[in-house]
Amino acid sequence: MRSRRGISFFDQRPRKNKESLFGRSEELEMLINALHARSWVAILGPRMVGKTSLAWAGANTFAREMKYKVIFVDLRNAETSRQATEKILSRLPKSIFDTISKYIAEVSFSTGSVGASVKLRENVTARNALEDALFALKDTILILDEVQNVKQGVKNFLQALAAAFNENDSLLVIFTGSYAGVVKKLFEATYREGLYGRPPVEILLPPWPEWVAAEFLRRGFEHCGVSVTQREIQEVIWRLGTSPGWLNLYGLRRCLGATHAEALQRVFKKAVNEALKELEHFLEGRSPKAREVVKRLTYGATWSELEKTGISKDTLSRLLEVLTKELFIVVKDEIGVYRFSDPIYRYAAEKLQLNEG
Repeated sequence: MRSRRGISFFDQRPRKNKESLFGRSEELEMLINALHARSWVAILGPRMVGKTSLAWAGANTFAREMKYKVIFVDLRNAETSRQATEKILSRLPKSIFDTISKYIAEVSFSTGSVGASVKLRENVTARNALEDALFALKDTILILDEVQNVKQGVKNFLQALAAAFNENDSLLVIFTGSYAGVVKKLFEATYREGLYGRPPVEILLPPWPEWVAAEFLRRGFEHCGVSVTQREIQEVIWRLGTSPGWLNLYGLRRCLGATHAEALQRVFKKAVNEALKELEHFLEGRSPKAREVVKRLTYGATWSELEKTGISKDTLSRLLEVLTKELFIVVKDEIGVYRFSDPIYRYAAEKLQLNEG
């Protein structure tokens, strides 16, 4: 019989304590130290790499020691500062709503669920509502997950956060996401203008080294009593890469009874489809030449080879900057070749269809 403990090792939910967080001890220590230094923190990295788990584990470790509360807000679907503000307000304690009642048009609490549904009045500014709400929080760590999706009203959103963070000494903020949108503006403004006070501490979370990924799989399979070979582990890493999320899903499927081939194929197909959707979304509104650039990155290409698509230097520079510094899916090696850093995106780019004509 397979051990329930082993299956829980491959839990698909974020790891919320340091005991269950695997292979991130250095980053965890950095996060906890940054919180003790009263800094706001940006945990940056590609999808499925464990940013949310690190944020939760670090925040909860600090919170237990310092008697703090942790509030987690998923901003994945928030594209405007108003949407982001309503999501943040919906996660705050009920006691805060007395403080900000003048801003609220509608609030409803669902039985058994965490948080509320909040709608701001049409004639109020989201910035003022957010500032007043965050001023009222005491001894709280606010985790803003996938914050890079907020694209509209970024300046007002950041100014509200900064005002609360700079004046409320017991409020700490952790951002997770990529170096885009809110996070990019935060770094640029604090460094160049000092607009938002102290610059954030950046924790860049790359995929695991291969030996860490292999040890993660071996340890999980030991817990659930599944026998695996070194060759199987090597094939998983070769096809899925070393991002914790996909390895975790493969491990779970094996512990639930799937064969190596079944589990690997199911996870590989899901991962490539997700990566392909992400690339297609990235290419929306861009020229066919940008699509050809991404396609050429499948097998690696130099700057001059990418220029042969006919794309302008400025557009190519911006395209590569987003792929390397915002999405973290492309790297430039020591001989000047740009390539996908993760095999999943390489397979996904190979499937991209070039526009005819």
